[in-house]
Amino acid sequence: MRLLQSVLSRLKQTKKPQYKFVTHLLGLLLMLPGHATFRNMSRYSPYHEKTFSRWYGSLFDWVSLNKGAITEVVPAAHEQAMVMDASFVPKSGKRTYGLDRFWNGSHSRAEKGLEISTLAWLDITDNCAYSLSVEQTPPSASTSEPEATRMDVYCDQLSRVVKAHDLRFLRYVVTDGAYSKQKFVAGVRGLGLHQIGKLRADANLRYLYQGPKHPGPGRQKTYDGKVNWSDLSRFERLETEDEHIVLYHQVLNHMHLKRNLQVVVVVHTQRNRYAVLFSTDIDLHALRLYRYYKARFQIEFLFRDAKQFAGLSDCQARSQAKLEFHFNASLSVVTFAKLEACHQHGNRDQTFSMASLKRRAFNQHLIERICAHLADGQSLEKSSPDYEALCNYGVIAEEAA
Repeated sequence: MRLLQSVLSRLKQTKKPQYKFVTHLLGLLLMLPGHATFRNMSRYSPYHEKTFSRWYGSLFDWVSLNKGAITEVVPAAHEQAMVMDASFVPKSGKRTYGLDRFWNGSHSRAEKGLEISTLAWLDITDNCAYSLSVEQTPPSASTSEPEATRMDVYCDQLSRVVKAHDLRFLRYVVTDGAYSKQKFVAGVRGLGLHQIGKLRADANLRYLYQGPKHPGPGRQKTYDGKVNWSDLSRFERLETEDEHIVLYHQVLNHMHLKRNLQVVVVVHTQRNRYAVLFSTDIDLHALRLYRYYKARFQIEFLFRDAKQFAGLSDCQARSQAKLEFHFNASLSVVTFAKLEACHQHGNRDQTFSMASLKRRAFNQHLIERICAHLADGQSLEKSSPDYEALCNYGVIAEEAA
């Protein structure tokens, strides 16, 4: 990965041994067939499995690495934002850090396992997400403050990353409905950012009073009744490029969130269904809000590709440091693969396939290994030991011809 080497060489805190290991690890994860366990990685690497285990326990600034690569490839003129979401990672073992019951969206139920909280960079123009920071959600019993909730954990991650890496220029944090809580919204606004998210279909909202002020003493009228979701006549209608999607928008007051919001009701006229979106930026145009929220789903493709092709769910370590190192490395592999593809093709019209990139990377690795044998003047006749060595490359148990 040329982009990886270019960015790593500019990181001041990265020492040469760690620079060498991270470069090797991300290239290995991209081409590795099978599970991304220490033992399997050692089969395709000059490093021993214990070497991988030791390096996984070290600290590394993944945010600076990912940010450096993103800013080098993504044009500054593109519309950009941040997106935050959590993903369930299956894991067993009594001594694994972070084991708790978390929501597993693929099964629509809470299950025992791990959860990773991911903050990603969202390129709205090219409709693509790139990983920035991945942290493990601690189990409920291990929180240092008894009254701390998971929303506090998510807010803490967002605050640390945004402040340490000066990401306020991205302005918007796009989330799904799970983050539409008073604590999280207040935390986002406390950072000087705006949140774009989703509300319940029966959210308790009030119209703002737009009539004349009464001349007498007393408090002026502020609100003008509760929103009835079956009657959108007081909303402004807006057409979209999709003939079946119509937007209705209005600035409303949310009682629980204790603030005014730009609310957009997305109505699917063919299916007769609707969704309620919001932004804390009341001046944000409804079409732009809708487009930003649609782009939020790109983070799901990050999770999918990391689980299917970069071994996100395969780590055999149990400590918090090693698990977080693996989660960051896995999602960074997908990020760099996307950025490399974007950098080579120059636009997002080219179809991106993580499966094709992984197959190509393995083919290149195998060809280089064969060429290395030939360059040394060794024979690859079927009766030679070198031929047998290449045939058994990466196998669990060597087989005879």
